[in-house]
Amino acid sequence: MKWNGESFFTIPYKLNNGLTRLGHHVFSVCDRDIADGYFLGIRSVGHAHANKKVQQICEEVRPDLLLLGHCTLIDPSTVASIRQIVPGVRIAHWNCDPLFNTANMRRLRFLAPIVDATFVTTAGPLMQSIAEAGGRVTFMPNPVDKSIETVRAFENPAADIDLLFVGSPIKERAALCETIRAEIPDLRFETRGFAGTPAVFGARLFDLLDRSKMGLSLSRRDDIHLYASDRMSIMMGCGLPTFVDRRTGFDSIFREDELVLYDGVGGLIANIRMMKDDDARRREVARRGWQRIHEIFSETRVAEWILGVTFRALSARPPEWPATIYG
Repeated sequence: MKWNGESFFTIPYKLNNGLTRLGHHVFSVCDRDIADGYFLGIRSVGHAHANKKVQQICEEVRPDLLLLGHCTLIDPSTVASIRQIVPGVRIAHWNCDPLFNTANMRRLRFLAPIVDATFVTTAGPLMQSIAEAGGRVTFMPNPVDKSIETVRAFENPAADIDLLFVGSPIKERAALCETIRAEIPDLRFETRGFAGTPAVFGARLFDLLDRSKMGLSLSRRDDIHLYASDRMSIMMGCGLPTFVDRRTGFDSIFREDELVLYDGVGGLIANIRMMKDDDARRREVARRGWQRIHEIFSETRVAEWILGVTFRALSARPPEWPATIYG
């Protein structure tokens, strides 16, 4: 894959694992890699080749399900051709980018009418606007996977980082991090990806998680229902008590002793202080959150949901997240 092993913890690998563990054979294809490898790494030149190649692969593999994930190069004509080549194939699209991103919403509305189901990691009424373009749309959480999130930070007595945040350089995030430092000067607070610190990927990210006592989950917006960056799932899945803005609505899924929900900057500062000063409580919240998220957001639970919705064969066990299917 394009990023080699740096992104081994991302959603595609977890869904592959989930589907495999449910008894399915998974054959992975990256449209971007195919396009980039066609001629001098010029993606636009390889666009048509990537579509042709994906179509040929489907003809050879003859899948029951074609699961698209952020396939920005796949054309509607290719999807239509695959349906002709593989009669009865079901096609689903998952997407973990925010729905308030205009370009992403445009892509979702473009694909929704030509796939059997669309899965997004933002809940609430924003999904309805996708369904209005056609097709069926529902929520899926960012999954966790015990074979990937192997860290149990709450069990590490040598953790030397009080609070960890990893993210891209957005001004509001940087300002909030500086406020935390100013308000709690003795806090050992590590940030990566902005303010002069390099981004961190691959195993190095998990080394940092293992050294950390608490995690901060900040997304591009923290006032959208059940929208959160995958860092929330990664941090909870690795056993860190994770701070999340209450406006996200995750209190409808997690209890106060599993996730540290805060109200405003003042509430965040107070909660960080409380958890920093109460080691036993910190570890217990981390353990409970770790146990809960691996139970309800596991790679097999999410894969099961994708299969159930796409094939219209839902499990008798409803998911712990909103199960509304729009459209």
